[in-house]
Amino acid sequence: MVYGSVSDTTVLNFDDIPTVLGLANVTKPYHHLAFSAYNVFTPRDPAFKDIITEHDFNCAVSSPNALIGSRDSPDPKHRSKGAYFEINNKTDMQQMGLLPHFTLLSFNVKPMDAPLPGTLISVKGYRQEDEEQPYLEWLVDFPSGYHLPLTVKMQEYSRQKWEKLHGVEIVADFGEDKLDWEFCLDDPEVQFFKVENQEGGTPGLGQITLKDHYV
Repeated sequence: MVYGSVSDTTVLNFDDIPTVLGLANVTKPYHHLAFSAYNVFTPRDPAFKDIITEHDFNCAVSSPNALIGSRDSPDPKHRSKGAYFEINNKTDMQQMGLLPHFTLLSFNVKPMDAPLPGTLISVKGYRQEDEEQPYLEWLVDFPSGYHLPLTVKMQEYSRQKWEKLHGVEIVADFGEDKLDWEFCLDDPEVQFFKVENQEGGTPGLGQITLKDHYV
């Protein structure tokens, strides 16, 4: 039988990625994950003076970096997938003794600035192809105005365990036309599971907290 072996809780953050003028690409892979339509962002970098306001300094829940995300294409006529993170390479994970999926436990998120009339953020967790439920979805509506990052505890808020995921997509829309809007993400907490091929083992998990997303 296959079990997940116990490992220590590890806090990972994007603070270890240096930025130039406050921006950088996310290292690939970053702790077994690949990130699309995201950039590492240092909100207090002097390069962003007069570009963002002090109300968005809180994007970096753990300083100095966070991530900023948006759709691959902002054109509503050619809507592409939103900002996405997923398993980078299943084969590599299996060779390292890890199961090729993860559980999403929590994250911090907020829209940038204070758009009118408000911003709807949707989160989708895509599951393994053989699952009866191909994806999970959770929505949060931010009214107009500046916001603190919202700490989203997935199982508590959605009443479902977000497990056996191979990818997570986040989209922020504002207005009746559902135009793309930038959002910041920080400290997504995920669990990876080590494989132990033996009978009678004790199930466990390896827990990883991904810190610091967006601007």
